[in-house]
Amino acid sequence: AVVSTQSTGVVALWFREDITPAEFMVNSIVQSSEMATLRVKWSGIVICNALFYIAMLSFTVMETLCTPIIQAELGLSQSDAVKYSSIFLTCTSVFSFMTFAIATPLGKRFGERKMMGIAFTMSALAYILFYPMGPGYIPKIEWTPLSNVSIINPNNTEVTGCNWQNKWCHTQHRLSIAQFIAANSILLFSYPLGVVLLLSRTSKILGPHPQGTVMGILTAVGSFSRAVGPAIFTTLFQAFGPPAMVYVLAPALSIAPVLVFLGRHHLDTFETRHEKLQRELFS
Repeated sequence: AVVSTQSTGVVALWFREDITPAEFMVNSIVQSSEMATLRVKWSGIVICNALFYIAMLSFTVMETLCTPIIQAELGLSQSDAVKYSSIFLTCTSVFSFMTFAIATPLGKRFGERKMMGIAFTMSALAYILFYPMGPGYIPKIEWTPLSNVSIINPNNTEVTGCNWQNKWCHTQHRLSIAQFIAANSILLFSYPLGVVLLLSRTSKILGPHPQGTVMGILTAVGSFSRAVGPAIFTTLFQAFGPPAMVYVLAPALSIAPVLVFLGRHHLDTFETRHEKLQRELFS
């Protein structure tokens, strides 16, 4: 594909009447040496992989802990929590689908790197909103060794509300419904926005170079994040409750836009680097 592209460019130059033989020779040499000069920007690829890992981790943790949070904070039974979390995630998936559709136009309009920074900043804000601030405390549960029986509905013997073995259930403030909906809505807008722009930027950094292996590595990094994230954060949630997500993910997501800014030159596309090379050669 690369040889075909270069040959097409040379033929196009040959049939241009406004180009001199000397200019034709220079352009031919430039086009034939572009691939040798402009190698893959591996520093940019590494940055994209790190950002992709953080993005996938943020979504996976929310997806995993959505049901336990609803059960603990609203004092619901496990079956009711599963039902309501499924309904909520189904509704918000439509919102995410719309975000996937507008991500590319937003990247073209405002710049991909700028929108990536905004997406990660919004995700960090979303996880800060997961910090329980009341009003009030987690719904009262009758703590028994055998089961948690809701005081609101004593006839329900199903495990209900916060797990009695978790100490934070006794003392932690409640996460309000408004907080929960706001945090998830922001996250389900920023996550697809960041992922689409990251995939697009990785492809543009590679340019005409073979992309299969690099994109496969990027997918593997995301899969690793989805495998490790639930195992770690389920344990942290049992020990600390919702603040565990705030303590770990909010700082990680806050570092991401800083990484985008500091590594902005490493995230230049192949086309941008090609234009810079041509300006240097003909200046």
